[in-house]
Amino acid sequence: MDINKCDLCPRNCGVNRKKDQVGFCKAKDKIEISWYGLHCGEEPAISGTTGSGTIFFCHCNLKCVFCQNWQISQRYEGCVEYGEDGVVEIMLELQKKGAHNINLVTPTIWSFWLKGIIKEAKKRGLKIPILWNSNAYEKVETLREFEGLLDIYLPDYKYDNEKLAKKYSLAPNYPKIARRAILEMQKQVGDLMIDKNGIAKKGLIVRHLILPNAMENTKGCFKFISSISPKVYLSLMSQYNPLYRAKEFGEINHPITKEEFEVAQKLVAAFGIKNGWIQEYGGAVRYLTPNFNGENPF
Repeated sequence: MDINKCDLCPRNCGVNRKKDQVGFCKAKDKIEISWYGLHCGEEPAISGTTGSGTIFFCHCNLKCVFCQNWQISQRYEGCVEYGEDGVVEIMLELQKKGAHNINLVTPTIWSFWLKGIIKEAKKRGLKIPILWNSNAYEKVETLREFEGLLDIYLPDYKYDNEKLAKKYSLAPNYPKIARRAILEMQKQVGDLMIDKNGIAKKGLIVRHLILPNAMENTKGCFKFISSISPKVYLSLMSQYNPLYRAKEFGEINHPITKEEFEVAQKLVAAFGIKNGWIQEYGGAVRYLTPNFNGENPF
């Protein structure tokens, strides 16, 4: 990982972030965080009873036109700079407050700093699992720097269609890059392990957000996700909302339909994916836990 010629993500911008040069993501030399705290809106195995110790990092290496967090990913509103020791203190504070895990949201572009931060936090008593919550537009080489440091990977698999990835996220080669990244994640942490209290301790969960008028994309995503492992965990999200610049694209300038949601549910079953969560139709924060005894279509 080299921030003098930034190569942390697949864009390989080559800018010198030590001299505050900026590339695609506009991130510089100082970690920026918009919010941190106990977050109860994640999957049940992540939020648990007390919440996930979530840290929302600013900036992003994608430019999703429908981004839910566009204020911090694209406009950098409310972003505060932190030194490395400050981020360590945040992690320890969240653990003290009872967080089930440390949830690093959009961490990829800060990976150079986070490797040392995680090591230091562990030295200073961090015991809870560390979760890497990303868009999967990542380099395998960067992920390998974290082998043994991370416990849970929570990537999106947004697109199996490169045309959509370019159109909506300015992400060339997204399917190929994300597939390689997710397979590396699976190699590092394996299938999801949940303890007797229903809390995730280690493993992979793959998220997929259903987009309007893109059911073939969802079908392609499920085909790949189902190939990862017979025990793979899927988090299917129905919460799409036409925020940010979505109004510029008529075909996605509305929520998904009930029919699209139902088709997606049937595709989950068709591809034999048996573990995970399906978000309630309409985008509620609460997740529905399927019944895994074979009676539920998921």
